[in-house]
Order: sequence, then C-alpha cells, then structure tokens
Amino acid sequence: MSIRIRTDMASELRGEYMKEYSKTHSGEPDGIRYSEYEKNGLKVSKVSIVNENGERLIGKPVGEYYSLYTGKLWLSDFNSFKKASNELVRIISTLCDVHSPVLVAGLGNRYITADAIGPLACSNLIVSRHIKQYERKIYDSAGLGEVSAIVPGVLAQTGIDAIQLIRSAVKETGAECVIAVDALACREVQSLACSVQITDGGISPGSGVGNDRGEISKRTVGVKTVCIGVPTVIDARTFVRDSLENAGIDRDGIEKAMNNSGCKGNTYVCSKDCDVAVDEMARLVGYAISKAYHRSLTYEEMMYM
Repeated sequence: MSIRIRTDMASELRGEYMKEYSKTHSGEPDGIRYSEYEKNGLKVSKVSIVNENGERLIGKPVGEYYSLYTGKLWLSDFNSFKKASNELVRIISTLCDVHSPVLVAGLGNRYITADAIGPLACSNLIVSRHIKQYERKIYDSAGLGEVSAIVPGVLAQTGIDAIQLIRSAVKETGAECVIAVDALACREVQSLACSVQITDGGISPGSGVGNDRGEISKRTVGVKTVCIGVPTVIDARTFVRDSLENAGIDRDGIEKAMNNSGCKGNTYVCSKDCDVAVDEMARLVGYAISKAYHRSLTYEEMMYM
C-alpha cells in the first residue's frame, strides 16, 4: 500500500498507514511500535521503526521517532515554554549521552523564514567548547557540558553539501554526537509550528519539500546522530486533498481533479504568523539542547547569555 502524502513526521506517516491496516488487522504491523503519553499537559508520541519491514511500510529508517506537541508557544507564557523545554530535554537526554562532547548543526537557509529553524536554534545555543579549550577552571566550576555549533548554510550559498561540513567539524572538534536541527514539512495543520520531532533515525535536508540533499545520520557522519525538526510548512497538494477527503469526496476523484488542474505538488504554505512561531520554536530547541548539556544553567540565565 502506498502512502500518498508528503510529510517528514513519522507519527503522521504511521497514522496514514494504520487507516487501511486497522480495517483488516489488529495491533501494530510488523516492524512498527507505537506509544503515547501525556505529561504536564503535553502530548508525546513515539514511533519505533524496528526492522526493514517497518522502513518499507512508512518510508522512514530504523530508529526512534518522538513527537512532542507543544501548542502555540508564541501565544503562551514563559511557564508553558519551560514545561515544553523540560520535556524536550528529557527526550534529548534519552537519545544522547549528554556528558560527551556534542556538535549542533543548524541546517537550513536563515534568510527564508520557514527554513530558518536550524540557524536560529544555534543563535539560542550556549556554546562552551571554547571555554574548555582556553579556560578549563571556569569550565569545570560552571558545570558546563562541551557544546559546539556549526551553521553550514545551503548548497547555493556555499557550494558545499552540509554533510561534508559536518563531517569535517566532527573531526576537528572531537564531537561524539551530532544534533542536527532543521525545518520539516507536516501534513496536519495542528502540527504546524506546534510540534517537535526528535529522532535517532537520521534526516535528509530538503526532503520534505522535494529537494533532498542527502542523508545525515550515524552512517554518514560517523558518530551518534540525533535530529530535531520543527514542521513549518505544509504541501499544498496534501492539504487540499485532506480537506476534500474530510468533506466526503472520493480520493481517486480528488487526485484526478488535482492532476487535471496542474496541481503537481510544488507549492508549500506556512502560517501567517510564521515569523514569530519560528523564532519561538527555535528558541525552544536552542534552550532545550543547552539545558540538556548545561544542567546548572537556568532558563532565566540563558536569556542573558
């Protein structure tokens, strides 16, 4: 069975597959495990792809895929922000050894708002490797982890693929883990800039908008790789199809109508408040990574650093 939606979110891909699978089967299909829980008013789902069959069914590599649903943090108070960040810290600490050196890679184009999550997250990061290198006593007394960052830009800006720059930075810094941060595409409007996906299954920058620049994972980087993504755009074709299906229109008829109208799936939409949403979600990711590796720092202190 093919899945005819464009999304980077494993939870959405699994949900689409289960619509048909659950009509004739019970439980989860071979290769996929799913669970969810709620903590402090926040929903977290986990999709585990455990073998090649799971990969084939939903098109995601073997790995753990957490989805944290934060709601519209840019319209909430700082207490809600801290609750979301604390849960993100917990998930990061589950997937990463927060006591080892880490390199954070902010992927994307900082000059395109919907694609700026990675670079902006690095702007909110508390980097510390330079302190360890030159002021060891300060480093030890502050209780800081070893964090470095790179913003590799996009191919059109540098002429160099991000994976090449990341591999070089890992070699130079001695990082034992890479955390790659990027913007994603989602299917569900309620997930748009309101959720975070965290996975150790790797990421392919640009794949959500049909511009795959190659895989970033442990296999290609050489060290443990965790990817944090925030969905900032929706494929217009997927959005229209879902809306018409919910209105009771036959899927095959929708496909035919869209093909005849020239809707080929190369248009993406974002929310009208994308700028403030991206700023806040990038701050969430940057602060959460910092908190995971610098346990002694408070969020209030991070605001002034």
